[in-house]
Amino acid sequence: MLVIGALAFGAHKFIVGNLNDTIEKQAMQIEQYVAQNVALQTVADMNESTIRSLEEGAKAQREQIGNLQDQFNLATAQKNEALRIFNDHDITKLAKNKPGLMQPRANAATKKEFDLLELLSTDTN
Repeated sequence: MLVIGALAFGAHKFIVGNLNDTIEKQAMQIEQYVAQNVALQTVADMNESTIRSLEEGAKAQREQIGNLQDQFNLATAQKNEALRIFNDHDITKLAKNKPGLMQPRANAATKKEFDLLELLSTDTN
């Protein structure tokens, strides 16, 4: 009976020891998984922040593109109006027929440009 009791006690110690080792291993695995989960959550938060930042940047770009498109449309309309005016008027014919009207304007504009060139080319030191 004593031998059977000793064998039973030894078997009990062996089984319990193995179970305790298994529990310790699983506890260490759980700690590793928790640490990995924290790291993954941190990365997920950073990704979410990056996504929000990129979405805000895309929204700002869309607004800028819209503004540029509006400015382009305005410039195109102004160009078309200027072309319409030049097509409606024969500048050469007008200059020949009314030199007193065109010549002073042309001379004044030319003088203004030359004055600006002279101003830019002078040494200011």
